[in-house]
Amino acid sequence: MSQKILCVTDLDGTFIKDSIRISDEDLQAYRKLKTFSDFSIATGRSIKEIDYITHNKVSSHHFIAFNGALIEDQNHNILFKKCIPPVTVKKILHFLKQEKLIFDALDGNERIGNFHHEHPERLWNMELKTPADPFHALEHLSIYKFNVRPERAQTSTYVKKLKDTLPECEVYQSGGTRIEITAKNVSKGEALKHISRDYDLIIAIGDSGNDISMFEEASLSFCMSHAPENVKVHATYVVDSFNEAVDHIYELLAQSRKCAHTPLPIL
Repeated sequence: MSQKILCVTDLDGTFIKDSIRISDEDLQAYRKLKTFSDFSIATGRSIKEIDYITHNKVSSHHFIAFNGALIEDQNHNILFKKCIPPVTVKKILHFLKQEKLIFDALDGNERIGNFHHEHPERLWNMELKTPADPFHALEHLSIYKFNVRPERAQTSTYVKKLKDTLPECEVYQSGGTRIEITAKNVSKGEALKHISRDYDLIIAIGDSGNDISMFEEASLSFCMSHAPENVKVHATYVVDSFNEAVDHIYELLAQSRKCAHTPLPIL
């Protein structure tokens, strides 16, 4: 009996290298992947943004948004949802105001904060609101995720400070100048647990700190070569591109079919 496979990919820096569009090479790789595997997306972005960037090009079995705070199936039925508790939102806002940090928060429809994006084309049709008092504007909204944007030299320091200040949250460094905050026990790895029961083999592809939990939960994992070293060490393989990862998966499956005594890992 053949294995039922699910491949789950990150978007920015992985399936979409320039945060603007999917390359022709990676679209071709996606079509090749779909011949032997189901395909799902796991990102720190919103469902709205996933729909915008994949519209009429890519179909996904699952939409894992906000690092797993919201999971929908291919028909956009909600499978899981967990916002940051209101009391914790106020605690986060107090910290950000006290430290005079740049940030934006996502409620599923908009980005709201004091962050001004230098490349609006990378917002994927997601409106960025910068009210005069973003702290007051956010107090009563349901927030899935905060993006905190310190100076590069201060990022690691603020990761530690945020983890110490917010033990009731998950804190990830997802770039040189970006830290992500979600509710406790929200991660891409936890999201895989919600969708893995129907599959024999889960394959994860990513490039960032918020992908580590996904690498650890998957049967096989591929990390982009441009990722930080502390991310790459958690993956099974390191590759230069999404299409290279798909080629490698295809070869591994072909080898496993020739050698029945050495099948690919099963969950």
